[in-house]
Amino acid sequence: MKKKNNYKVTLIILIIITIILFSFIIYLLFFKKPSNNKVLDNKKDEETINIDNNIEDYEDIGEDDNISLFESQDYYIENNLDRYIAYQTLNPSKNIDEVITDVNCNIDRSFYTDPVASNLDDGTLLIVNKYHSLSSDYVPSLVTMEDGYTNVKGAKMQPEAYEHYKQMVDDAKLEGITLYNVSAYRSYSLQNTLYTNYVKRDGVDAADRYSARPGYSEHQTGLASDINTASSKAHFENSLEYSWLNSNAYKYGFILRYPENKEYLTGYKFEPWHYRYVGVDVATYIYEHNITFDEYYAYFIENN
Repeated sequence: MKKKNNYKVTLIILIIITIILFSFIIYLLFFKKPSNNKVLDNKKDEETINIDNNIEDYEDIGEDDNISLFESQDYYIENNLDRYIAYQTLNPSKNIDEVITDVNCNIDRSFYTDPVASNLDDGTLLIVNKYHSLSSDYVPSLVTMEDGYTNVKGAKMQPEAYEHYKQMVDDAKLEGITLYNVSAYRSYSLQNTLYTNYVKRDGVDAADRYSARPGYSEHQTGLASDINTASSKAHFENSLEYSWLNSNAYKYGFILRYPENKEYLTGYKFEPWHYRYVGVDVATYIYEHNITFDEYYAYFIENN
């Protein structure tokens, strides 16, 4: 009987000890640990704040470095700095030179967004693109092109451009190359008719790639000419005439206005037939530096 009582006492003690141990474990798991976590969380918060501060310091240094990089590049325009930085942030894969080129050509803005009037005081360097437009009543000084230089009766160009055009055509003929105009000056009204018809046929998006909206056409300046053709189906880029123009047009003050692989800058697909008069010096610079007129104008004309 005594042994049985001892057994019961021992069992009770073991149960009590088990309960105490279990309670202690519960306490550690559900009461003590959260306190430790809170300390750890606070510590992590402090570390996060320090990291954020370091990042801000790093970004400040990086931004200063970027500004220096921008300033050291060709064609950097100080007034465009904020736009460079914003555009680079949105396009991190582009290098500094690409960012400057793109912003100078306004492609950080949508085509036809907030256009400004073309500056008529720029003379033969007048720019007309998807950001600069001419009024509906603008008509430049014009002369009628003679037979042998055009296949369009009554075609017209500005006098200075036409004199250089004739010299170019004459010199090309001496080398067995036949050049002639198929479209020079166009009025606002004619451009409106053409563009409207293209939109009806192909839709706005497609038409905008190859046809200017009225008021935005270089042809209205009287300084441009489509040579021999105005159709991509003709593949003028594969002709001897194009090869000659590509190598010689700048000597007469003409540039290929819408080069290949530059649609994102000019707004128009490659037009191997479209040449624009800008004067010999400017044409030579554009040719030798392989830039568009949009780039040249932004830095050397609009920036001054």
